[in-house]
Amino acid sequence: MIEMSVGRVAAAYAANRSPIASGVAEAQTATSPLSSANQSDAVAASAESDFGGFLDKSISQAVDTLKESERVSLAAVSGKASAQDVVRSVLAAEMTVQSVVAIRDKMVQAYQEIMRIAV
Repeated sequence: MIEMSVGRVAAAYAANRSPIASGVAEAQTATSPLSSANQSDAVAASAESDFGGFLDKSISQAVDTLKESERVSLAAVSGKASAQDVVRSVLAAEMTVQSVVAIRDKMVQAYQEIMRIAV
């Protein structure tokens, strides 16, 4: 099985599919093949860090939302939070979990499509 990070896959996709990156790569290929390879590596690294950073930030926000919901729920048990605060935080946590599951499902679906591609 091929093991590759999601960020690396996104970077490779962005390097090969982005109209800006393709235009830059085509223009540089005509002038210098070596600079084209360096440019596509730079685009791939940039896309990997952007997508990886986005995923890291999103996951940390989801974890923070769930921790906050748990904290408010525990405060409500001890009588320090209102029912409205508990409902609000539980709904936020529920939406977060649903979003994470939907994103996970799409990523698994994309991975399965990639695996079906005939080489």
